[in-house]
Amino acid sequence: MARRTIWLATGAVLTSVTLTGCTFPGGDGAGATEEPAAAPVTATVRRTDLTETLTETGQLGYGNALDLPTGLTGTVTWLPDVGGVVENGEPVYRLDADPVLRLDGKVPAWRDLDPGVSSGRDVLQLERALTALGYTRDLDLEVDGDWTWVTTIAVERWQRDHGLDDDGELPLGRVVFTDGDVRVATMPVADGTAVQPGTVVLQVSATQRTVTVSVDPTQKRLAPVHKAVELEFPDGTTARGRIREVEHLPATEASDETLDVRIEVVGPKAKRQEVDQQVDGTSVQVGFAHTVAEDVLAMPVTALVALVAGGYGVEKVADGDTAYVAVTAGAFSETLVEVESPDLAEGDEVVVTP
Repeated sequence: MARRTIWLATGAVLTSVTLTGCTFPGGDGAGATEEPAAAPVTATVRRTDLTETLTETGQLGYGNALDLPTGLTGTVTWLPDVGGVVENGEPVYRLDADPVLRLDGKVPAWRDLDPGVSSGRDVLQLERALTALGYTRDLDLEVDGDWTWVTTIAVERWQRDHGLDDDGELPLGRVVFTDGDVRVATMPVADGTAVQPGTVVLQVSATQRTVTVSVDPTQKRLAPVHKAVELEFPDGTTARGRIREVEHLPATEASDETLDVRIEVVGPKAKRQEVDQQVDGTSVQVGFAHTVAEDVLAMPVTALVALVAGGYGVEKVADGDTAYVAVTAGAFSETLVEVESPDLAEGDEVVVTP
C-alpha cells in the first residue's frame, strides 16, 4: 500500500496530511485522471508610499456670509439683487441716493480717509484699488501708503464718476474694503429703511461655491492649505478639490472646538460644470488622504497569512513553485500593507486571495 505525505495550506495554517492507499497519476493502478491545478492569483511586491483616507461630510455652498454694517446715517435708496456680484469700485448699496462703494482690500475700513490722514495699510490698498481701476493714469502715483496730492486727484476722479462731491475725502462708511469680489447673500433691510452706523445692510459671501467641512483639531495635519482632496456627491459625481482656507473656531457653550475647512473645486472645466449643477446645501463626502509610510516594500493585504508559530507569512512564487516565508507587517493602508523580510525583494511575486 502506497504512503505519501504532502503539506496543505488550509486558510492560515500549514497542515501535514498522510495519504494511504491512494494512487497518483503516473503510479501503479488505475485511477481517475485529475484536472491540473489552477494557477494561483499573484501580485508583485513593490516599493511605494502608503496612504490612507479619512472621509468627512461637508456641505456645498458659498461659505459663511459676512455682515456689511453701514458707517453712515441715512435712508437706503437702492440695494443690489441677491446673488449678484459686486466688483472692485462698484456700489454695494445707496444711502440718500449716494453710493457706498466697494474696493479690494484685506484691511477693513476703520477711519476717515482724506489728505490729512497718516500713512497706513488702508491708504495703501486704496491706492492699489484706484490704480487697478485706472484712476491714477498719467498721475505718476507712487503706491506706498502715503496720501499725497496725487492720491487726492485720483480720489476726486473716482468720486466724479459716481456722482459724489469731488472733494477728495472719503468719510468712514463711504468705502467698504473686501478681499476680492463678493456675492450678495442676503439683505437684512429693505429699500426705504432708515439706518444708523452699525446697522447691517447686506450680507455677502464668496463668489464661487466651495465645500465647507468641519474637522477635529487633532486632525489638523490632514488639512493644510493647498492640499488636494477628493469630493463625492450623492448622485455619484466625483471631483477633485483643493483646500483654500482653514479657520480655527474655538469652543463655545453651544459647540466644540473645530477647524472649518473650505475647499474649492479644481480640475477640468467639464468636471467643474458637473459640480455647478449640484444644489446648494448638498452633502459632500470629502476624502483627506495622508501618507502613513514612505518608500516601503508593500503588497496587498490579502497576501498575508497567519503562521502557526505566530506572526505573518506570505506564499512566495519562485521558479514555478511556491514557498512560505515569514514577514514583519508594518503600516496598513486601505488595500496594501508594509512588509519587511530578508527573503523578499521588490519585484517578487506573492500569492493573494482572490
